[in-house]
Amino acid sequence: MTHIQPTMTSSPPPAPLRIYLHATLHRSQPNNPIDHAAYASYCTRRLHRLRHHSAVKRDLLHVRLYKNSPGTKPLPEGHGDKSKSKKYSYRAIDMSRFPASVLVCHENYFLEPLYCAERAWAQGMAMKETERGGRAGEVVGGGKKKSLGRMRSDKLKRMKKAVGYAEVLERLTVCTKSVIEGEDDGGEDAAMPVDDHTRLEANAYASWMRGNLAMEQEDWKKACDEYQMAFTLCETIAKSGISNDGDDLEGSNVNKVQQLEILDFFTTRANNVIAPLLRYCMYELQEMGISTKENTLNTNLQKSIPETSAPHTSNIVFRDNTIVVESKELKMALLKVQDLKNEWEDEKNNKHAGSSEDSKFMALLSGYDDVITLASHESKQLVTLKSGPAVNAKKFQLINIMGYCKYQKLKLVMERNEDMANGILKRHGSGSKNKKKELTLKHLEEVTHLYDALLQDARAIACLPGGGSVDDFADGSPSVEDEFLLEAKANILRLRSLRCYYLARMHASPLVGKYSHAVALLDQAESLAREALEEIGACDQMDRRDEILERLNSVVDEMKGEKCRVFAIAYLTANRSSKTSLPLLQRLHDFDIPVTPTYIADVPPKLEPIACKPSFFDVALNYVADYPMADLERMLEMHGEKATGSSGLLGWFRRG
Repeated sequence: MTHIQPTMTSSPPPAPLRIYLHATLHRSQPNNPIDHAAYASYCTRRLHRLRHHSAVKRDLLHVRLYKNSPGTKPLPEGHGDKSKSKKYSYRAIDMSRFPASVLVCHENYFLEPLYCAERAWAQGMAMKETERGGRAGEVVGGGKKKSLGRMRSDKLKRMKKAVGYAEVLERLTVCTKSVIEGEDDGGEDAAMPVDDHTRLEANAYASWMRGNLAMEQEDWKKACDEYQMAFTLCETIAKSGISNDGDDLEGSNVNKVQQLEILDFFTTRANNVIAPLLRYCMYELQEMGISTKENTLNTNLQKSIPETSAPHTSNIVFRDNTIVVESKELKMALLKVQDLKNEWEDEKNNKHAGSSEDSKFMALLSGYDDVITLASHESKQLVTLKSGPAVNAKKFQLINIMGYCKYQKLKLVMERNEDMANGILKRHGSGSKNKKKELTLKHLEEVTHLYDALLQDARAIACLPGGGSVDDFADGSPSVEDEFLLEAKANILRLRSLRCYYLARMHASPLVGKYSHAVALLDQAESLAREALEEIGACDQMDRRDEILERLNSVVDEMKGEKCRVFAIAYLTANRSSKTSLPLLQRLHDFDIPVTPTYIADVPPKLEPIACKPSFFDVALNYVADYPMADLERMLEMHGEKATGSSGLLGWFRRG
């Protein structure tokens, strides 16, 4: 029975495998601290499942039933199968005998030596724990009592065995054998069975395992070299996870998340697993008086990650943080928002824009909503990922992008609403000469409703996510008291003050007449205005700070005058004794208080009735018939006023 080698056909060769070796081991290992004895048992069960897979069992099972497999290690001369059941007797396997065309067919060819190395390492660490506990003479594996020296010897044997399996895995990843050993290969090398990422992982794993063995042997120089190599390889893998295959993975959100997991996993492994071991070995070398200049630890791995981002990125600044926008969809959406904003500003400057300005404004708000939706969708994909440097950095980036867009949207809406409120006050304010355009209760209600909406938006801005740093976000710390939050709180005080002021004016209007409520609201408004002036004065970077302070100071002066007027009206209302409605000039000598507020004088003066004098009309009647009607009509025509019918000032002249 011979092993059938894959034949070359017109079909393309299989693509190189990509195996995430470290991620596979991470899923297999229990939570820290690891019970190494239990983990070694798990590795044994895992190896049993890997070897009995139908696609690889003839090559990986250690039974003579499959002795014709190309991986079977030949027996030494003079040694034959002496077992009664030759079919199930043990056979040795040499993984290096497999050609690349066989290895590329299944990932179990690489996972088998990986878990063999893990099992040997776990057994060695379990012996180390027994040795460290000083439990010499205890019954350990095999039911025998071992001394500490024997435990150390067995531990080193297990560690060496783990290194051997790790090196077998390392060699398998670079195998280029095209045919089975012993056959003519034609002088051509086959393609490697795995891709570059898997080879880097295998090299990093083998270097880490060699470093573990050297540290147990107290060969600190070699341990430093191996740990430094493993650290550098983990750093390379982390960087390659966000720089390679950028064009192919640009539109795939799943691959982006997978790249982020790779970056986070290897960054964490380099900083939390390998770096402490490397520092310990460097410390031991320094104690021995050996220089460690060549074995310096790269402590700036976390800081160097943003520099590996893809080119042509967009940056936004929000709450003293410069956020890099890496997603193509987000960059396109932000560029669209910028174009919409420019169009809206052009329409706004055009005095004859009309309804087109409103449509541009709504389109701009819709553009911000699109960016928020995209960022929220990408953020939801990261919810299931474990926290880590890269994952936290990505979440922090997306949260700040959402906070930036929400802030810009709310800022536009607030500016528009405040302009509308100021426009109403300007058209119907105290300086208006037209009596029909005076500020009425209806206008005060509109202004108050606008300030209600402004106050709600200002509180939403104060609750926006973002700010701080990635470390604050990872620790779950509350919002940082930065300049942005101080400005938001100062603006809330200002809007609360203005809202109370216009509510007080509503209560003080004659149609409402709740003067006691108006006085209380004016006191609250004045107190809030003073606090707002202090807070805004402390915000040096606030937009339109001087204009806001000037406007608020003028409103404070109005509050003082309004309070005096309300006090007077409240007193008059409480002590009223007369129901007259005559103006003050006609009541100079009266010592009563009217029920309703009165004016100084009627403008224009009201018509006053006069006593009827019949003799005056009798004399006038004698001259009415002789009045020159032709002259009157001519004068009316000259001034363009034609009376029709019997209506008008002189209509009674035409009767009869």
